[in-house]
Amino acid sequence: MNKRALAIAILSVALAANAASAGGDGAKNPVEDFFKTFNAQPDTFAEYRFLTSPAVQQDAQTRNMASQMLATHLSFLGRPMDALRAFPYRGNSAPESDLPLPSDWRALPASEWISAQAGDYRVVMLNEAHHAPHTRVLTLALLQPLREQGYTHLAVEALVNDGTDPMPSGYPVRKTGIYTRDPVFAELLREALRLGYRLVPYETPNKPGERQQDRETGQAQAIADLLAREPSAKVLVHAGYAHIGEAQQGLPDDARPMAMELARLTGLPVLTIDQTSTRSYETADIDTVGQRLARQFALSVPSVLLSRDGVDAWSYRPGLNDVSVLLPAAPAGQAQRPDWLSLGGKRGVVAIDLTPCAGHLPCLAEARHADEGDEAIPADQFLMLATSEASTPLYLAPGKYRLRLAGADGGTLLDRPLQVPSPDANLPFAKTP
Repeated sequence: MNKRALAIAILSVALAANAASAGGDGAKNPVEDFFKTFNAQPDTFAEYRFLTSPAVQQDAQTRNMASQMLATHLSFLGRPMDALRAFPYRGNSAPESDLPLPSDWRALPASEWISAQAGDYRVVMLNEAHHAPHTRVLTLALLQPLREQGYTHLAVEALVNDGTDPMPSGYPVRKTGIYTRDPVFAELLREALRLGYRLVPYETPNKPGERQQDRETGQAQAIADLLAREPSAKVLVHAGYAHIGEAQQGLPDDARPMAMELARLTGLPVLTIDQTSTRSYETADIDTVGQRLARQFALSVPSVLLSRDGVDAWSYRPGLNDVSVLLPAAPAGQAQRPDWLSLGGKRGVVAIDLTPCAGHLPCLAEARHADEGDEAIPADQFLMLATSEASTPLYLAPGKYRLRLAGADGGTLLDRPLQVPSPDANLPFAKTP
């Protein structure tokens, strides 16, 4: 297993290793026990139940380790707003005087601007926040227009890189990766294959004593080797956080980021699109640069800011990334299932009956494509935590699915076919009875 397949935070793994060495005297080691039990869970829902169990939550050390992992699992299980609340931003935002103003800048849909620039590059890079599926929607939107411009490969940091095909069945499964267990990420991969992209895992293999620089250079080398082997290849790269930096900033030990290393190894220019530094994906009650600008410019889609003279694209970190993308501001009291889950209109709201979940909370509703196996990552899923959530919908594209409800013990409460018809042109998206 890839060393990053356990959880988000490398710190947690380090804590586990330190605790294991400290526990050589045979004393009970809660950290070691935590990871052993977590790794034994059969699926994401079981991992969630373990992370929220009294055994974990009543111990300060394991509760602290579980917190960031829990945010990611909430995002996987269809509760993106809870995921953000579980791991909120608490840093300082830039003063208003340093931010662009509508008098000097205008907003343009990010997909439109990136598509217009992509023809001048062989490599385009976007980043994501691992617990925020909203930061995957733009990459999904770019697949079609960049494919039309000759882009051939989708390089994904989150794919397990063990020398095997990460999606041998043609759809993502648990072994495909960790973050790819998110249904939005899974849909990104399905769409990439449908459009003819070749998937490229490029994360570095696990090596004892690996430094951050080893990881960054190794990632860059994997992509550089592809570009050298295939002179006609054009690569869209979906990475995490600071890996797309073009200068030494934001990584442990002042490591040179993957994007900077790729430019050094290939001599090619790289277009880097940042979605994480402004924290525009945060909830409305968290004051961030991204939230402020999204409201000031009244954004309704992921956008970039261009100078009124048309010369410059705004970057929150100039010299580090070429442009910053701002997501629409979250309204106060935003629903647990925000409308960006429609993925640009590809999916619609589908009402399902969650009443069988009453008395079996937490309860998971998951809809899998009918032509995919039981191991497939669901097309969408929702974790019901209260009876008041019984009317919460799924977001699904027209097609055939298998709907399963799983109760608090993971056992099946309901398993039936579900067909989502195409919407009538004059009616709202069709809903199931």
